[in-house]
Amino acid sequence: MTALPVALEPWALWLNLFPPELAAAVGALLLRLHPLMGKLSTASLKRGAEPEGIGNIVRRGQYEQLLMTEWVYADAEPDEFLRRAGSGELLFIGPEPAVRQASQRSVAIFDAGLSQLGEPRLAQLALFILLARRAQEAGAQFIWGVWHRPGVFYEDAGLEGLRKLIKSRTLEAAPVDAAHQWESSIGGDVEDCWLIGVVGDAPKQSRERVVIRRALTGNYLNVSLQQRRDFRALQLELPDPQTGVRLLRNPFVPVAPQGVIHHPNSRPSRAQAPRFSSGGNFVCIPQLSGSAIVYHVPKTASVKPGKFRLQPAPTQGSILAAGVFKPNLSHITTGGNTLGFHGFPGPLFSSKKIICDRPPLENFSAPPGMARWLQTFYLLSRHHTKRHEHVVVLDTKQRLVCWQAVPPPSNQGVPVISFRHILDDVIGTHQLNDTLFIACSDTNGVQLYGWSSKDSSPIKLKRIEQKGILFLYGNLKGAQNGHVGSLIAIKTSASHWWVGSYHKGEMMEVDDGALVLGVAISQNNPKPGLVVLHPGRRRIELRVGQLRYELVVSPESIQQASMEAGSARVAWITARSCTVIVQGIDDKQPLLQISCDGGGSES
Repeated sequence: MTALPVALEPWALWLNLFPPELAAAVGALLLRLHPLMGKLSTASLKRGAEPEGIGNIVRRGQYEQLLMTEWVYADAEPDEFLRRAGSGELLFIGPEPAVRQASQRSVAIFDAGLSQLGEPRLAQLALFILLARRAQEAGAQFIWGVWHRPGVFYEDAGLEGLRKLIKSRTLEAAPVDAAHQWESSIGGDVEDCWLIGVVGDAPKQSRERVVIRRALTGNYLNVSLQQRRDFRALQLELPDPQTGVRLLRNPFVPVAPQGVIHHPNSRPSRAQAPRFSSGGNFVCIPQLSGSAIVYHVPKTASVKPGKFRLQPAPTQGSILAAGVFKPNLSHITTGGNTLGFHGFPGPLFSSKKIICDRPPLENFSAPPGMARWLQTFYLLSRHHTKRHEHVVVLDTKQRLVCWQAVPPPSNQGVPVISFRHILDDVIGTHQLNDTLFIACSDTNGVQLYGWSSKDSSPIKLKRIEQKGILFLYGNLKGAQNGHVGSLIAIKTSASHWWVGSYHKGEMMEVDDGALVLGVAISQNNPKPGLVVLHPGRRRIELRVGQLRYELVVSPESIQQASMEAGSARVAWITARSCTVIVQGIDDKQPLLQISCDGGGSES
């Protein structure tokens, strides 16, 4: 059984039949519809029926059954007796509750025809649970039927009853005399009879009717309820389409994760964290052999991932810098005093074998034998009729450098490659589509730059008066809680972070050795927070001020972890089994899980 919120516990018997992700959706429908329905009404004492004791005191009844104390009021205080009679405060002896309830029935008839196909049946599913629980609470018998099959009653109010209701949909029209047939079948001893979705003629016993219609706009249903003389209506918000389809087709079977891949030839390197593409649709896992594998990350856990792509180890030298652009690992190899460019999106850096001299160490700091690849970015610029391509790298001295490729003068031969220095003291970079965002530290603050396809060099955007040693970008569309534009986090000291947006921020302290992976806004809290790898390396948390929210719990220690800013997806490699897992910070299941036959190296 799954632990339910306190508000949903009355319906736990039914909600625990569903997988947790569907139980939450059904629970939301129940909470919205429940206020429309009152408790099962108490049957009044029939004329001539004698009370069998004093086990029940009621406010309505025959004056022959008036309590003796009420007659005392009549003698001693006639005016007070009349006031109480007029206000309905007099007390009568009623029938024993067990006798009254033993014969009480609650009947529900559901329309399974064309007018209720699709979303209205989600409301019917919730109403079935509400009515079944309502009858159970009153100790009454709950029976139900389908409008198109007059006279056929079902007593199943649990799993089998829900299954029958879901499968009862039909494209056939109901019998013309369905109302008359149901009237005969129901009988005359029913005081609680519900018609769900039925429009038109109705049996005379049906004093409660629920009409369900699809709203003209939005993801809503219009639900109206006529209960004796009372009329109530509401607009019922529906779950997302994918959840709705599951509830109507296969609601009691958990979704098997599609993103589980067993890759026996994979040997992930635990020296490097997984590397995402912009938007988080692809993730690259460096391998012990010097090769790499690029995996497609599905949008949801129920979608099967696409084929992975193997990037062989270089035949000469090793990978020095790399970035993921769509399904490719674009990378720069080093061998001696030369650099090679491979797999970049544009034709200039990929149509020919591009090899150029390695810049001097004072201009490009990238010592040989590094265990981690340098960050690499790619930009395509168009100036009038000329096409330029830029491969941008952040070196170990926080310098941003660039190799620019332009077409050869005769449009034949090898493109012309030039190297240049771009910016110093770079403390943060993030590429979003064809724009590179750059943060540079200066004396008293952080200067932000943007480099798009329209520009040959970065353009100053904004300066933040906050001294920083590390800058992280997040993604925030529109405005939320006063934050406008992209989310940002600036590390101001060894344990202090300034978290917010360009226009607003708050100081946070991370003093327990946790590794900060990124900045994001989660469904757990409307304020921006830091996504961190806990120092115990068994869980990933969201920290908002002093609050902590557990996002991921790993059964084994996490060796490496990274986060993609735009999608708020986190990827990590476990220390013992080298399992690779990708999951959104608000997802309940991994989007991708890659296992191999053996562990990798701790190096």
